[in-house]
Amino acid sequence: MSFKVHLIGVSGGRPGPEAEDILARVQIVVISRSLIEEGTRIPASGARVHTYGRLEEALAILDEARRRGEEVAFVATGDPLLFGIGGLLRRRFGPEVLEIHPAPSTAQLAFARLRLPWEEFFFVSLHGGPRNFALEDLPGLLRLYGRVCVFTDPGCGPREIGAYLAPRVPEEDLRLVVAERMGLTGERIWEGPASRALGERFATPNLVLLFYDGPGRRHGFGLENEEIAHPRGLITKNEVRAVVLHRLNLPERGIFWDVGAGAGGVSVEAARLRPLLRVFAVERSPERLSFLEENRRRFGLLNLEVVAGEAPEALEGLPSPDRVFVGGSGGRLREILIHLAERGCREVVLTLVSMQHLAEALSLLRKEGFAVEVTQVAIFRGRDLSGHTLLSPENPVFVLRAQRG
Repeated sequence: MSFKVHLIGVSGGRPGPEAEDILARVQIVVISRSLIEEGTRIPASGARVHTYGRLEEALAILDEARRRGEEVAFVATGDPLLFGIGGLLRRRFGPEVLEIHPAPSTAQLAFARLRLPWEEFFFVSLHGGPRNFALEDLPGLLRLYGRVCVFTDPGCGPREIGAYLAPRVPEEDLRLVVAERMGLTGERIWEGPASRALGERFATPNLVLLFYDGPGRRHGFGLENEEIAHPRGLITKNEVRAVVLHRLNLPERGIFWDVGAGAGGVSVEAARLRPLLRVFAVERSPERLSFLEENRRRFGLLNLEVVAGEAPEALEGLPSPDRVFVGGSGGRLREILIHLAERGCREVVLTLVSMQHLAEALSLLRKEGFAVEVTQVAIFRGRDLSGHTLLSPENPVFVLRAQRG
């Protein structure tokens, strides 16, 4: 007999109708202890029943069954191919040894109870091992999709989701729905703001539906200076922002620091352009911080985090960046660049207006092993004079891109 795995989904503690015939002919049944504890019952058969607590135990049982050429029934929840064990077993043993017998999933039951079409939602799992997305990605996903369904984990459930989102998303723009123990004893639907979830106790298993109706679902590039709240004259000009963002070549996801962010001209463009990029705007001036906060609210930039403080000290607690922009240094350019080098930063872009700062930055960055490109951006704006168009110059700006392997 050749090795085969029948993945049997259970819903509400009951296997599907095909399960009885399968269990009558297999040699081994594998089921997690948590499913047994939740009340799942396996029809009597002559098969050896193995329970497991850790996934590694289950995989070891399957490896031994493959060696012996035995047929296995692996009991899992709902649809094993929806953020379930099915994907892992397919990668490990190959699709040809699998037969899938799904039952209604927790998500299907939740959406049925709520009478919601699930094609309106983006699905993400925070459960178990390697994940495509993490808790920190939720603000960006809300900006992109507005409706997000989250498969939770005992260590990352509704309370943790609420605690992370409450300070980052305006309460009036976000609603949480928690579907607990769908199809099992104690089934419950809970609804409320993120802040209220912190004081609740939620039974497992559960999933969380997030409803975001705030601004920010538009993303792109090309804001005018007038659209960004800022102190008069104190903003990185449109054309310079365009060059800076081109030089930064921002990744779709990761960490971006804007050091000396001012009112957030570059931060705002970066956060709009890359909704899944975590943008940290560091600024020391209380006035400019207020403009930063206003721009974050105005554009619904849930992935933009405002950091009040002076660099380099304010950079200490931030996650290591994939890209850094230094637009202002407050007279501490050397200290900031040394800190970036010590943190292992590999891609840094700076804007400078004086020859002295240019010389200082070039010398220090090259000493730290960076290859540096220098561009001067010279802007001339047209103005009308007696029916003629004249060009008036703006102050030229040096743009440095520093990279090291």
